[in-house]
Amino acid sequence: MSYLYILLAGFLMYFVLYFFLRHGKKIASTIENNKILNALVIFITIIFCASMYAGIENLLCYFPRILHVFLSCIVIVGCVIVVVKGMGGLEKTNMFLMPVLSILFLCVLCLNLTKTSDYILEKTQSFFGFFYSPLYVALNTCMSVFVLSKMGEKLSKKQAQISSLFSALIVFGFLILSNFVLERNPECFASEMPILYICDGNFAVFFVEFFVILAGCFTTLISLCFTLKNSFKKIIKNNYLCNLSAVFLPYFVGQLGFSEIISFLYPICSILSIFIILFSIFFFKQTDKIIHSKSKETKNGC
Repeated sequence: MSYLYILLAGFLMYFVLYFFLRHGKKIASTIENNKILNALVIFITIIFCASMYAGIENLLCYFPRILHVFLSCIVIVGCVIVVVKGMGGLEKTNMFLMPVLSILFLCVLCLNLTKTSDYILEKTQSFFGFFYSPLYVALNTCMSVFVLSKMGEKLSKKQAQISSLFSALIVFGFLILSNFVLERNPECFASEMPILYICDGNFAVFFVEFFVILAGCFTTLISLCFTLKNSFKKIIKNNYLCNLSAVFLPYFVGQLGFSEIISFLYPICSILSIFIILFSIFFFKQTDKIIHSKSKETKNGC
């Protein structure tokens, strides 16, 4: 049944991405001007950012304690620099880095396709996937609503359709391959990072996957810290305090631990994301009705 739910997630991903690319500018403006919605987006961003901190901490545990602390400090300093100085050339770097990381991750998955274990996983209620798929899509798209709205400004309808389809297919492909590998190695679910656990027997593959996860977490983290800073500007007038809050507030939340954030806080954020998306659709429909109504009145000479 998991493959059916991945297909459902792929379809939902396409429609939500297309909706935000086409109408994101109006929606982003509405969210920014609505205190409740803006607070919800800030809360979700903090939790997502905290999970990146916690994920990096998990990875750094493979190093000796002194090196672990040193690298943790470098991560925090990197976040501070980006928050203070801005993204600069990092956006262009990401345009090269993200495809490279994606290809490396694809290679890791392909190398593990034949790996299997005899471990028997306890059966669960399969119908829960109908709830998990929308929650997964909502959390991963709601986080990017402001980025998507900016990207969609210059896209035509056809370009938005192609971009959404291409993105959804990439996500669908990675989920299918990941699911196949995880399903054949169910003992990995005991680990906080299952794919990395599966690679543990091969140092070269493990190193590549370790680098992919670490680079992915760090680039996501600095982007989220910068996003938080811009969100905090509307509620925190002191620029110094705003910068500190954007970096250290999610850092302290991240001390709860990676598995705790994923298990308890992610589901809450997913539900809130569903609410934000549904509100956005409702708002757009209402606005669209008003525009059409005024257009008819103008044509009728009212």
